Amino acid sequence: MSTPHTVAAEEYLPRDTADVVRTVRDSRNRADRLTVRGGEPFDDGLSLPDQRMVLSLRQMNAVLDINLGRRTVRVQAGAKLSDIDRRLGAHGLGLPIVGDHRDITAGGFASVGGVSTASHKYGMFIDQIVDLEYVDTDGRIGTCGRNHHTERFHRILGAGGRAGIITALTLDAIDIDKDHTWLTTHAGRFLDFDSFVEHAYAEVARPGNAALQVGRWVDTAPLKVSRPVGTGHVQLGTVRFGQWSSLYPTTPTRSLRARREVGTKTRKSLGVIASAAGGRAGAPVRNAAAGALMFAPKVLTLRDAEYLADTVISSSERGPAYRVAIFAPLSSYTSVFYRLHDLFAGHRERTGCFTVISAMTYGVRSKYLQSEAAVHNLPAEDHGLITFTCRLRPSALPSELLRDIVSGIDEICHSEQALRYDSTD
Repeated sequence: MSTPHTVAAEEYLPRDTADVVRTVRDSRNRADRLTVRGGEPFDDGLSLPDQRMVLSLRQMNAVLDINLGRRTVRVQAGAKLSDIDRRLGAHGLGLPIVGDHRDITAGGFASVGGVSTASHKYGMFIDQIVDLEYVDTDGRIGTCGRNHHTERFHRILGAGGRAGIITALTLDAIDIDKDHTWLTTHAGRFLDFDSFVEHAYAEVARPGNAALQVGRWVDTAPLKVSRPVGTGHVQLGTVRFGQWSSLYPTTPTRSLRARREVGTKTRKSLGVIASAAGGRAGAPVRNAAAGALMFAPKVLTLRDAEYLADTVISSSERGPAYRVAIFAPLSSYTSVFYRLHDLFAGHRERTGCFTVISAMTYGVRSKYLQSEAAVHNLPAEDHGLITFTCRLRPSALPSELLRDIVSGIDEICHSEQALRYDSTD
């Protein structure tokens, strides 16, 4: 079988909307495929044979205006949310939803919807967008917002760039000092899946005054090791555990501040070690980093808490994986959770295609999501986001098996009135 010819992509770095227009029109004239990226380029080891042009918005990263009276901020699409949030912090403001990685851009987050561990309180990132500027597929500039061209506004948001390239956005901000807002963690730890799901549902349905919330579950496959003497293998048991963390405002004391400093240094050190631990030999270290994230620190600032995952888990999540995220209505939340877990665990048992199966979940109360549900003739309920990440064994997921898994997920969504969340930018 011949290998498809791959042509190196040309990268374009526009600095303003006019540059984006020229690039879009150029790609149309050349009949080339145009891929849009919000931030820094990455190498995932894959190449597309039809990819010719890449438009990266990372140089369109300016904060254009901060309106203190309206509590809004106007930014270019390539501006990182962490940088925007820092600029707002100097004025006693902050973004309600920032995601969990420091390199997420405003345009990229808007194009996929955007959720975070504060979504039970503030909804999705899309809910915070007042208006936006975009370039359509014909290279024309347009604007839309909550109160004008609303149909176009909803069509562009969450479309992953397929309905238009977002070039600038106006975002809502809130009164908050994230560097001096202290949170304390109320954590519950579980060794069985039933208790974890039951607790997660209760917290998603009734979050109280929690500032942030998140649940994580890890389920490993049996580990086979060679016997010291003779032939064959010894099979060790599975590891199954979970934690639910609800973070509430607290008043800092000197001892709490000291504990926060120690915890911050420890997590950063662990992240550095995990980043340097490559290959199979480094797997235990990376797994230890992921395990450390399960046990959220007792006290930390809101800004630390928002980027807790960026400190540790991104260093431990190397290697191929299959990921899926589902918005489950509260009325079917537990059923969706069980059925997704059984689907992946069943395939792991029958085919060995997965090793570690992990899940993350929290609540989402979003006006935008409720409107999307109405479009699909689904009930306008609050939702819980359920994300599964399944580590793959090399070459163990052929296309026919992947189609079977995708079909199973689609059937769960259809029968449970749930929505898939496409979080790829």
